[in-house]
Amino acid sequence: MQAKDKFLEKISLLIFIVILFFSHSSYADNIYKKIFNYNHTLQNSSANFIQTNSNDVQEGKIFFGKKRIKINYKNPKELTLVLSEKKGMYINHELKETQFFMTKKSYIKFFFDIFHKKNHIENMTVKSTGQQIEFSDRIELDDTFFDIKLTYENEPIKLRRLEILSDDEKIQIGFFDHKFEGIFDKNFFSMIDPYLN
Repeated sequence: MQAKDKFLEKISLLIFIVILFFSHSSYADNIYKKIFNYNHTLQNSSANFIQTNSNDVQEGKIFFGKKRIKINYKNPKELTLVLSEKKGMYINHELKETQFFMTKKSYIKFFFDIFHKKNHIENMTVKSTGQQIEFSDRIELDDTFFDIKLTYENEPIKLRRLEILSDDEKIQIGFFDHKFEGIFDKNFFSMIDPYLN
């Protein structure tokens, strides 16, 4: 009789562990789905941001389009970045200079993977508390490792912070004052040099 009780106790413990595992797995799947759906709704929206590096503080506004992101820095210098998954454009308005560059081999590609590829989000590490959801990943580009952390406010979900860490740099960006802009004009995300004569 005692052996039967011990067997039933072990079976009960095993069932409890299996239920706990599947409920945790279902909870994580729900978080991934909520974040992917939220990222999709960022299209045609904007947010103000403050960016800190080891040397300076910059302020500006970011605009999320369907296939492009536009970043307008206002302080301390007026700069504009227009980014797509494969290429980018950097404009220094004070010098009236424009440069083009490839984004697919930089951590900028990471943003497009997060905002547009559900399977990429599902492969990231997630931590969730009552107040926030944090996704993190480590990527390697040209023999340099970057630790990237993306933090969302929970209930309601809002993008709040991005951190990019490597041996050489530490970038932190805080997002606030989110707005849905409606549909952007087709030229808003243009990659044509505005200072081309």
